Amino acid sequence: MLPEGPGIFSAWHSLVVHYGISGKQVHDARIVAAMITNNVPRLLTFDTGDFARYTEIQVIDPQTV
Repeated sequence: MLPEGPGIFSAWHSLVVHYGISGKQVHDARIVAAMITNNVPRLLTFDTGDFARYTEIQVIDPQTV
C-alpha cells in the first residue's frame, strides 16, 4: 500500500496528457502515478500489456521471475 500524497494528481495528469490516456486506462495511470511519487521503480503484474507504454517504470511478468 502506497500513501496517497498531494503529488499523485499532478503526476497522474501528466501521464494522462503525455500518453493520451482515456477510459478505463486512467486507473492504471493512477497506479503508475503513485509509483512515481513514491519512488517505486518496478511493477509485478500479469497485465504487462496494460503498463507497457509507461517508460517511467519497469513492468515484470510474474511468470518470468
